[in-house]
Amino acid sequence: MIVKSLYLRNFLSYEEIKLNFDDGLNIIRGHNASGKTNLVEAILMSSIGKTARNIRDKDIINWNADGEEGATVITEVKKKHGDHTVEIYINAAGQKFIKIDQTPISRLGELLGVINAVYFSPDELKLIKESPADRRKFIDISLSQQSKTYFYTLIKYNKLLKHRNKLLKEYKDKTALEEMLSVVDESLLPCVELITLKRKEFIEKIQPFAQEQHGKITGGKESMEIKYETEDIDFSDIKASMKELYLKNREKDRKMEYTNNGVHRDDLKIMAGGIDVRKYGSQGQQRTAVLSLKLAEIFMFKSVAGEFPVLLLDDVLSELDYDRQKALLEVTNNLQTIITCTEFDKSLAKGREYKDIAIKKRTTA
Repeated sequence: MIVKSLYLRNFLSYEEIKLNFDDGLNIIRGHNASGKTNLVEAILMSSIGKTARNIRDKDIINWNADGEEGATVITEVKKKHGDHTVEIYINAAGQKFIKIDQTPISRLGELLGVINAVYFSPDELKLIKESPADRRKFIDISLSQQSKTYFYTLIKYNKLLKHRNKLLKEYKDKTALEEMLSVVDESLLPCVELITLKRKEFIEKIQPFAQEQHGKITGGKESMEIKYETEDIDFSDIKASMKELYLKNREKDRKMEYTNNGVHRDDLKIMAGGIDVRKYGSQGQQRTAVLSLKLAEIFMFKSVAGEFPVLLLDDVLSELDYDRQKALLEVTNNLQTIITCTEFDKSLAKGREYKDIAIKKRTTA
């Protein structure tokens, strides 16, 4: 998959800009705060409907825009089975409208899969040492691009979970709570089953790719193992197991006014060199593990979708040593890569042609 062009109007720091990209390596250079990140954020938004920084839609509109004007993002892509155009418009009130090939869509899920992207920024390097929510986010974004069913089921689960927690707070001391929770639990169980199975399958698919990439980066000195940490349940009958857990911990939930069991507590255990790198890994081991996961995600996309995603590297080279930079760039030979940086070491390209895009400093955020 190739991003052919990107057009922005009143998007963050840009009043108006259009860029064309090459099929291979694209380097976006500029000083800090020049607007480089905003460009890859726009491409990512065209892929998953939001920015990596989760900027509110209304705040995406350029500060200098006329009061009645909104923000526009138009991304043209070339895929194995044809070309597509994704157009996103956010009006002055912060309402978002999306068109695919000039046809408006009513649900965000219809956007997913049109532009597949793997995004890597310095914040991603925290994936290992930060909270389980960060690791779940990694899984969920990747799976949502691959499966609309997963995306919609995850949304449904989160809504039901929010409702269940609200009941636990508002009806804590009322006898009606038991019956209400039973009704919500029955709706939650199919969601739990699908999310659990999809996440388990995801880990099983990405594991060999992560092992391979980790071996390349470390020169075969360390092995890498990924494990899915979820509830202690019978995978042959997830719904029955979870129903039992809900009932068993109902009193605990009532006291804490919070749902203590479910896929919202899942985690990703990452072992390298025989240790849990989340807790005991050095900074180098943690960065190598994250890099291995992101590279593995690229190849997993290829195995599922039949073509590589676009790789978006936002100022990540400055956070990696030269050997890890080389390992990352070696993978980009067969896929389109868009890199933002202040400076680019030409030796990393190993003589490859690349498009050099210089961005001048912007005055708005």
